[in-house]
Amino acid sequence: MPKYLMLALNGPTGGKGDEAAFNKWYDEIHLPDFKAIEGIRVARRYKVINASLPGKEAWPYLAAYEIETDDLGAIMGRLARELRPFDPTLDRERSANLIAVQIGGDD
Repeated sequence: MPKYLMLALNGPTGGKGDEAAFNKWYDEIHLPDFKAIEGIRVARRYKVINASLPGKEAWPYLAAYEIETDDLGAIMGRLARELRPFDPTLDRERSANLIAVQIGGDD
């Protein structure tokens, strides 16, 4: 069964108190919503401590989701339908994501 890694690069909007509210929403609502989707094996968050992005400002947070499925489209469809709305403290203008399929390494 194919294995995927989805990385979400994001941060708070920057208003007063937004970072605490952003982290609370992400930890208490967004990650549990991801974990409830069958096929998402791992959902973890990280605080970026070092980044090399020539000409770009780094995102302050990264979330990593390990997905195992024969139908990535179905997982993505469920995420689109079942995730609760994004909190206004999420800076959507600067958010980015990557999805990659595993091609080597340990299982």
